[in-house]
Amino acid sequence: MKAILSSLLAFLFLQIACQKSTEPVYDGPSIQKISFAGIPSENVIFDAPNSRITVKLPAVLDGGLKPVLELSNGARVIDGILPDNTIDLSAYCSCNTTPPDGLTLRIGDAETTTIYQLKIVASGPLKALESNKDLTFSKKSKRLEMSFPVENLYSNHTITGLVFTNVATGIATRISADGACLNICKSADPNQLMFSLGTPIEHRLEPGTYRIQLNGMDFPQRLLVTE
Repeated sequence: MKAILSSLLAFLFLQIACQKSTEPVYDGPSIQKISFAGIPSENVIFDAPNSRITVKLPAVLDGGLKPVLELSNGARVIDGILPDNTIDLSAYCSCNTTPPDGLTLRIGDAETTTIYQLKIVASGPLKALESNKDLTFSKKSKRLEMSFPVENLYSNHTITGLVFTNVATGIATRISADGACLNICKSADPNQLMFSLGTPIEHRLEPGTYRIQLNGMDFPQRLLVTE
């Protein structure tokens, strides 16, 4: 009886092995390995069968998100990586009411293209970084451009108001745009939370030195407003 059972199990294993060997193997252009400069391997999940990549970002990106790819023979990057070998994360740092599902990487050869979905996961809350670079604003220019170094920029922040407090008088002025987003960002400037405020900003702020705050968070930079 044992001999019959052993023969039956051996036959079943042989059948399974034969079935696996005849399964189709994807031989199109593909990513064989992927990592990101400065990001630990445990923070990167590569689901090759489903063409999905998940990366947990550090609080501060050193030089942007730079993938290191090992591709199949004849494959090349078609789309999704900038000329400076970074990935454009502006969809995650400009003001979005709906977070993006992910970014797209296209890997192709002479015949076909394989699409990978890249999901970005932030590691913590927005936090201002120390900086001794104060800001200036001439009311004559009618345009206030501000850039603040921060941690965890890529979390789809929606900032609808800023508070400017005059250091000398203590008077606070809130700047908003009827609920519209104020924050912007640029792929070429990682970790920089930006604001570009136009008219009537020159009528709202009087000459003086101001502290800047948003959502209860104070920035170390001061704003000097002149005529």
